[in-house]
This record gives sequence, C-alpha cells and structure tokens, in this order.
Amino acid sequence: MPVSNPKSLLEGWVTEIIINAPKQFVWNRLVDFEAYKDWNPFVREASAEFKVGSNIRFLEDLQEFGQHWITAKFMLIQEPDEFVWQGNVFADFLFKVRHGFKLESIDEKQTRFIHSHRHTGLLLLYLDRRGVFLRSREGYIRYNEALKKFCEGS
Repeated sequence: MPVSNPKSLLEGWVTEIIINAPKQFVWNRLVDFEAYKDWNPFVREASAEFKVGSNIRFLEDLQEFGQHWITAKFMLIQEPDEFVWQGNVFADFLFKVRHGFKLESIDEKQTRFIHSHRHTGLLLLYLDRRGVFLRSREGYIRYNEALKKFCEGS
C-alpha cells in the first residue's frame, strides 16, 4: 500500500490504496455517508447533503485525543472522480483543513483511492507537537484500509 511520507505533517499528507473494485462501485460506497458507522473506524458517524456548498457533519475518532464532531462544506464534487470538503476550528486563521477524496481507475476491476489532507492556521505547531497530526494520518490509513475491505466484501 503506497503511502506518502511528507517531510513534515505540518504540510499535510496524502495516503492512497488500491481497491479491487470498479471505480463507480467504490464511489457509491464512499459517498454513502450514513453507512460510515457500519465500516469506518476513523469517521464513526457522518451525514451530509452531498452537493457543492452544503455541509457534511461527522464524528472523527482520534483515539487518545478523543472523538470530535466536525462540520465542513463541500467545495468540489466531480462524480465519480473526486470530492473535496473544507472546514475550520473556531476560525480559518486558527485551523483550516481541506480534505480531498480522489478515485482513479487502474482498470475495470481496480481503483486507486487517494486521500489528502491540507491544513493552515496558527494552531499547527501546537497540534503537531501534541501528536494530533500523526494520529490523524494514522486514522486516514485505517479509513483507507476499511474502505478497501468494505468494497472488496471481506
């Protein structure tokens, strides 16, 4: 499973995984936010009106840092290729995050899932020193592995 290793998690990160399922099938599973509670170990619950400008609300599990409800706005939706949401904590200047989900067909039966996280704000050094970004990146990897398992039916 290829996973990028950024010089610093302060820059954000990108993870990816190959899923043995067609792209449209993976897309349908990925955007079924109500079903996240059944398979996703990182995003424990989610609900959304899936359209640009609308919100997604989800419960993120950062293990020892606890679970946190986050509300973000869909910035881009290009079915069945990618979608992006963006949110903040308190205010954009404190912590703003942009989270991307991209699907690429490898062939008719395989899909590359690319999962990205970019952030800015005054809280970056504090969050990094506490280990929040390391735990969050590990959560993305668990998310990817669970999506693969969910899509492959095992």
